[in-house]
Amino acid sequence: MNNALVLTGAGGNVGAYLAHNLSEKGIKLVLVVHNDTHRIDDLEYCKNIRIIKTDLTDLADLERKLNKTFEETGWIPSKLIHTATARNHNVQSMVDTDPELWTSIIHMNVIGTYNILRCLIPYFRKNKNGKIVLFGSNVSRIGLPKGSAYSASKAAIANICRTLASEEAHYNIIINTVSPGPIKIDDSQYSESYRKFREEYYNEKLREIPLKRCASFSDISGVCDFLLSDENSYITGEEFFITGGKI
Repeated sequence: MNNALVLTGAGGNVGAYLAHNLSEKGIKLVLVVHNDTHRIDDLEYCKNIRIIKTDLTDLADLERKLNKTFEETGWIPSKLIHTATARNHNVQSMVDTDPELWTSIIHMNVIGTYNILRCLIPYFRKNKNGKIVLFGSNVSRIGLPKGSAYSASKAAIANICRTLASEEAHYNIIINTVSPGPIKIDDSQYSESYRKFREEYYNEKLREIPLKRCASFSDISGVCDFLLSDENSYITGEEFFITGGKI
């Protein structure tokens, strides 16, 4: 089989974990990254993996590089995991946030989502087969003080999912959103102020989580595996909150 899975945000914490986990299963992978590849450098020469560097907000470049990869490999994209995201690293209230920064986060998260879907859904339609997992966040239902652009964009992604589930059902395209609560990640690349914000936010949220821990990468991976599996032929348009019992 020449079916392939496209994974965006493969250079990030969650994306890199998923890339390694999926590579061990022998799945053909097209890993989409922006610039930083240090978490997946060891996968560069794997025969079943191709790495694409592009800006998801640049539709023409994204489409050209994806199409070139599929033409060169003969792979047929049949699945997508979209983890790529931009965050409010400035940690300010909405009215205090720089307008250009606020707009750039919305642009990256919403337009980036539109672009990757715009590139891949025609392939899925042609083959009348496709499974998609978009990454949202628990903040889509509870908000995020000092992170308004991020929370707004994640709510948008969840509603893109709900809309596409209806629009694309005729083509046997199944799409769902995975929306985790706090995840313990390596945040060393972020600013000191943002790391402090994350620590304070997580300490507060952990008190509200019945299981008293953050979501792990494996918790998230297990949900993705099911949603993309042959066992899931009916669940579509849903948003799955991975929050350790926090409602």
